[in-house]
Amino acid sequence: MSDGFTRSDRKRAERIALLERSAAKIFAQKGFEATSFDDVALTLDLRGPSLYHYFASKEDLFLGCIRRSATEVFARLDAIVSDTNLVSGPRVTLEALFREQILIEIRDYPEFVPLFFRLLIPVPTLQSEVLQIRRNHAALFERITLLALGSQTSLASDDRVRLEIAFGALSYLPSWYRPEGALAPEELANRMARHLVDVVVPVDRFTTGSIV
Repeated sequence: MSDGFTRSDRKRAERIALLERSAAKIFAQKGFEATSFDDVALTLDLRGPSLYHYFASKEDLFLGCIRRSATEVFARLDAIVSDTNLVSGPRVTLEALFREQILIEIRDYPEFVPLFFRLLIPVPTLQSEVLQIRRNHAALFERITLLALGSQTSLASDDRVRLEIAFGALSYLPSWYRPEGALAPEELANRMARHLVDVVVPVDRFTTGSIV
């Protein structure tokens, strides 16, 4: 059964995805202002002007990078929250979210992480988009943390500090983790997720509330 897309449509979508992942690496390495279409095209043996067939501007290319990664990441995290076969309560769900986030950062989409946490973006509209994505991402973790702590309104100041400590650890993870090291990504994800959930939801604060 046809999905409504022609072979040409699919090839174009694949090329755009490849360009966005390549661009994300260059943005992370050189910064937004120093990156050009020529830089991105060179990584794929293309000419800079050819990118205008896909993106109207560098800003448009950057927007594609962050929107693509956000869409794919949220789909994976939302699946964990909604999959009752995978989790057995909010604390376990939070640990699963941390584990998935770690794998996203160090195994699946490492090139996209700096765009959200460490890159200086001089364009206000792009800054706003990145900030909103970060807020939505944090809100997902906060919602499950509230359930695990048994709070129905908002995090207490100490609870928020613990969650921000976890976010800080996640944001720097791609800077120091090396896949060729002693720990495979999956093993690091398992270990780190356990430690992070212990920080955010200490055992003496844990409630057995259900996921809703």
